[in-house]
Order: sequence, then structure tokens, then C-alpha cells
Amino acid sequence: MKDVTLFTTQTCPHCKTAKAFLKQNHIQFVEKDVNYDAAAQQEMARRGIRGVPAFIIGDDAVIGLDQAKVLELVDHRVVACPNCQTRMRAPSNKGKITIRCPKCKTSFETK
Repeated sequence: MKDVTLFTTQTCPHCKTAKAFLKQNHIQFVEKDVNYDAAAQQEMARRGIRGVPAFIIGDDAVIGLDQAKVLELVDHRVVACPNCQTRMRAPSNKGKITIRCPKCKTSFETK
């Protein structure tokens, strides 16, 4: 499954919207604040990214909050086990699938 990284700054209102969008859609992500993370600044420069919010999804970059593009590129969602609430990644765009919780071994279906 693809990793999702979100480059942000604390003062960017669109970055707050982007984080809320990812959380609302149960997409697991790593946030990197470019005002405080020199390595994140270097990674953005290396990729030619000049603005935030910026998403790195697998090998693809999305600059700005293009919700349709983000959802198209992300291949997973985070789901919680109905028995023990363990959170885990589940593939998206696979239709109805059965998942087995690695912690409590409960099997459940998800879309």
C-alpha cells in the first residue's frame, strides 16, 4: 500500500483543511511541517514543490488540495476492528472484502 506524506505549515489554512480531509476519509498519513523540518524542506526542493499543502502518495505528488486526485492515488483506508478497535489499513477500490484482525483474529467485511 502506498505511503502518504503531507507537507504543511502551521499558518496555512488550506493545510488544516487537507489534514481534516485525510482524517475524514480515514487515510493514514505522515505530516511534515516544512517550517520546522529541514529534511522536509530539502525533499520539497528536490521534487520541485514550492507550495503547501503538498501530498506525496507513493511516487506521485499532488500540489494543493485536489481531493479527487488524492482519492484516485490512495489505495487504502484505515478501518477499525469492530471487536477490539484495532486500526489497520485496508485496500480501497476492491469492493466488499473480508478482513481478519491481526490482534483479536475477528473477521469482518468492509467496502
